[in-house]
Amino acid sequence: MTAQSQTVNITGTVFDDATKEGIELASIRVMNQKDSAYVTGAATNATGKFSVAVKPGNYLVHVSFLGYVEQYFNVNTREKRTIGDVYLKEDGILLGEAVVEAKAPEIIIKGDTTEYNADSYKVQESAVLEDLIKKIPGAEIDADGKITVNGKDITKILVDGKEFFSDDPKTASQNLPAKMVEKLQVLDKKSDMAQLTGFDDGEEQTVINLVVKPDMKQGTLANLLTGYGNKDRYEGNGFVNHARGDTRISVLGNINNNNNENANSRGGGRGLTETKEVGLNIASETSEKFKFDGDIYYSHTDNDLTSTTSREYSSRNMTENGMSESNNKNGRFRSRFRFEWTPDTLTKIIFTPNISFNKTDNSSLSTSLRENFDAPNQNMSSTSTSSSDGNTFSLNGNLLINRKLNNKGRSITFELSGGLSDGDTDGTNYSLTDYVNTGEQKLLDQISDQKNNSNNWRARVSYLEPIGRGNFLELAYNIRNNHSETDKKTYENDGTGNYNKVAEDYTRNTQNDFLNQNISLSFQARRQKYNYTIGAGLEPSSSKTKVTQPNMEERNDPRRNFLNFAPRMEFNYLWDRRHNLRIRYDGSTSQASTNQLYDGIISQNATDTTRGNPNLKPSFRHNVNLRYQKYIPENASSIMAFARFQYITNDIVSVSSWADNGGRTSTYENISGNMNGFFRFMYNTPLKNKSFSINTGTFGNYTRDNTFISSKDTDPQKNTANIYRIGEDLRLKFNSDKLQFNIGGNITYEDTKHSLSKDRNQAIYNYGGFGDFTWYLPYNFTLESNLNYSSNSGYESGYQQNSWLWNASLSKQFNISFNSGDSKTTLPTTLRFKIYDILQDRSNISRSSNAESITYSTTNTITSYFMVNLIIRFQSFKGGAKRADMPEEGGRRYGPPGGGPPGGGRRGGGPMF
Repeated sequence: MTAQSQTVNITGTVFDDATKEGIELASIRVMNQKDSAYVTGAATNATGKFSVAVKPGNYLVHVSFLGYVEQYFNVNTREKRTIGDVYLKEDGILLGEAVVEAKAPEIIIKGDTTEYNADSYKVQESAVLEDLIKKIPGAEIDADGKITVNGKDITKILVDGKEFFSDDPKTASQNLPAKMVEKLQVLDKKSDMAQLTGFDDGEEQTVINLVVKPDMKQGTLANLLTGYGNKDRYEGNGFVNHARGDTRISVLGNINNNNNENANSRGGGRGLTETKEVGLNIASETSEKFKFDGDIYYSHTDNDLTSTTSREYSSRNMTENGMSESNNKNGRFRSRFRFEWTPDTLTKIIFTPNISFNKTDNSSLSTSLRENFDAPNQNMSSTSTSSSDGNTFSLNGNLLINRKLNNKGRSITFELSGGLSDGDTDGTNYSLTDYVNTGEQKLLDQISDQKNNSNNWRARVSYLEPIGRGNFLELAYNIRNNHSETDKKTYENDGTGNYNKVAEDYTRNTQNDFLNQNISLSFQARRQKYNYTIGAGLEPSSSKTKVTQPNMEERNDPRRNFLNFAPRMEFNYLWDRRHNLRIRYDGSTSQASTNQLYDGIISQNATDTTRGNPNLKPSFRHNVNLRYQKYIPENASSIMAFARFQYITNDIVSVSSWADNGGRTSTYENISGNMNGFFRFMYNTPLKNKSFSINTGTFGNYTRDNTFISSKDTDPQKNTANIYRIGEDLRLKFNSDKLQFNIGGNITYEDTKHSLSKDRNQAIYNYGGFGDFTWYLPYNFTLESNLNYSSNSGYESGYQQNSWLWNASLSKQFNISFNSGDSKTTLPTTLRFKIYDILQDRSNISRSSNAESITYSTTNTITSYFMVNLIIRFQSFKGGAKRADMPEEGGRRYGPPGGGPPGGGRRGGGPMF
């Protein structure tokens, strides 16, 4: 009887035979070997693994997934309890004529993942990941290095599924060599909690996962770049990646003054920036039960920025023009680790601690002229200087424990997290305002010391119960508490140069406690072709604020309570693994900051004042997301459509009113009705001549921005700005062994309509074109060039753009060889001469609009210069693969100088994880 009550686990891993990647949600059916009666079943996890508990005996295991040929295995658990690695081949009927004449498809849809073939997007030898991302349809990188793909922010970059400096995707994008990437995958990564339970918790992130070329997964890869140019421009960059067994170690470092937080990009950006950084990343699986990854990183940037702005107000016949110069130094140290332990087949524990320290030293000088054409006596000019010197220390961690309670899907998950932050900033603030038509002056001269401290904790429990076959019910409870404190002491100049007079209106201690709870019940149905989740939660929250000011009685605002109803729905339909639709809705609560809740002056210069509002309510966001993806193997084409919509109740917005003297007072209010929407449609396909491919992208945005404005000395009135934006991007690409080029054009139309001040309605166009080509010449010379044209119409005079940006380079590849004992070492080397902004026509112009104003701005940037680079690569991989054995652009291989045939050699290596 004891023996009969025992259970054993049948295990295995299911892979795609073509890609060698794990298949998630493959169906595992266990049947009695004698009569094929169904016994139990399961689905594979995100990596393709499964474990099914059965009583000892003889079984028939059926493995299947839509679009693949099914397989059967006989298992006698008294002799063997695993079916090992199972490789499913795609069903030939579904594939049809899927072979594409020696050309790998550029874009492939695999379930929730969009996969880009890196070799389809040619970049130069010294290129980093950022250069590759810029070539991907639908991807954008702004002047600050922020990455968006199809309108969604990229929050992390993974390398073979492991996080790589994940706190800042820019670190990875601006340092990883593009040449090590075989595939770039964009996917919506759910939180650890959601992956373990299968229920969405609203903490999904859009990430990029890099699949490293197989030849580079076992061994050492090193890149060293040095460069010097005219105008004293310099750059140096080093990257070393060593992979052995189940361990990968990466070290990076760079120093430059050419506006790159890496040493390889194309220059540009806002202002003039000098960068120094160094980092270490490690990922390892010490055993089947324990694995970890983490990184340690330090950077220092020194930025000099000059900007001009021009603002037109919707509420008044008034403009404001300004100029500012600033120097911003920022030093950052951070470390991140993730430990994952699976003590047995039923339990998983994940712990993620993080530490960071930031030090800033900023100073600025600005001038502005505000002109009121209806009241010239209010015209004013101001000059102001400010500085700040601060540091912030942060520590946080998260512990997650999941325990399976039976083999049918019952489980319980606990999550506990917490953190603290301690910041201290010293600052100065000086401003002098002249009323140009009256001779009146106002002066503000202060110093301040501000401490910002906060701590938070969170606990969550989830219980998952299977109901029948393929149905699950989740009951979850979440509670989090945030405590924040701002202690600011401000002193005024007493007229003798001493700052010993307390500025009572600017000195205060503000503390806020915010408690949020969520109890939810969700139902999920999982079927072969579709699945859906329906859930609802109640979100009670409360906020309490305490304020202490000099010579005033301490004020304790009564605790304010709120209740939100938070439904959550998701529907997924899968025609097959390459063709799917997802629709999702969720809601979330957001609390005002400590400063925004302060009942007093937050900041002030000689003319303008910003005050807090202790009566602010938490905002609630309704989010709807839609994604449609289809890959057509018959002609290697892909169709993708993305849409999202957000509606906000009690949105926290800044509201301004104007005084008779032309000064402005701003505060914060709750406004319902703000919304925004986005859509993008993309189609990519090769042409009849497979060397050509075409990509088209149509996109649009809609924003409804509500605020209250003062119109010509009247009480504030509600103004609604409806902002419509639509655009088209068209690209033609050609790839061959000797030549690659990419040409295209884009146009965007934007129309802003106001409910008040309709004379401020404005329609604008932004349009341009681009082209880049790479020409492989004899004797291992390579000529590269890119040309970008940008223009606009409808902009304010002085901000109209008609800019050509042309970069070009000529490089020579050769080998540096030297003897080391009895062996000979060869280092592939590139000597490159590159000119940036040949036409000296680069400009940085931007425009933004909302319900209050339209703002134009320009910033300084690095203009034309040339650079001479020396790039040295070292590569040693398992199996003896050498650089000469590895395919390059268009199927080319490195060979001996002169363009002769490449040498032989076998390609080795295997998966690192």
